[in-house]
Amino acid sequence: MVSPSSPRRAVKSIVEEGLGSALQACRALELARSSFYRPCAFSLTRRRVQRAVLKLSEKHPRYGYRRITALLRRDGSSINPKRMQRVRRMEGLQVRRKQRRMRRVGPEQNERLRASKPRQVWSWDFVEDQTENGTRFRILTLLDEYTRQCLAIHSAWSIRAVDAITVIETAIARYGAPAHLRSDNGSEFIAYAIQDWLKEREIKTLISSQAARGRTVTSRASMTSCATRTFRVGS
Repeated sequence: MVSPSSPRRAVKSIVEEGLGSALQACRALELARSSFYRPCAFSLTRRRVQRAVLKLSEKHPRYGYRRITALLRRDGSSINPKRMQRVRRMEGLQVRRKQRRMRRVGPEQNERLRASKPRQVWSWDFVEDQTENGTRFRILTLLDEYTRQCLAIHSAWSIRAVDAITVIETAIARYGAPAHLRSDNGSEFIAYAIQDWLKEREIKTLISSQAARGRTVTSRASMTSCATRTFRVGS
């Protein structure tokens, strides 16, 4: 069974869009014209319940329809949870889902640690590019922030945590281990495998903070130019 309100809304939509007259739409949907023209009357009890729902929803904006229903039932009102959900949906009172916070690794520093000697701070980041046919690939670059030397570069269609560990192991074997390793809060750099590996090597991690975002862009530009020069030499 369909309530008269649904065909009534359909007839109204047809008339507003100019697809036909009210008489033609009512005949097609088998709806009496008296039901279409009759105004929708709300009972006093329904209006009272609707005002109570709006009042409680404004007082508790993070409450869903189930908790609002429980509060009304405590006050003696007998209301169906589905009816509560329908009233809140019509008023646009649906609760938004909370965004999941990203897990931060290491304390966020107010002052950015500046490298004063080689192997004090290394930075690594990903650079993306695409081939002539549009296929995207990733490039992992490793940079010494003091000497601005590109220590390693690794390109592949996809780079896993194991691949990143292999790249930095090769760089450590050639240049020595750094004291700090800086990165952003990307999912690749906060993987448990990488964090456990860095703890075993006693290499401290640095997370780029909000205050150092501008300087981080400069470092990323250096990595991009390093990758570009490397590919030009290779080609």
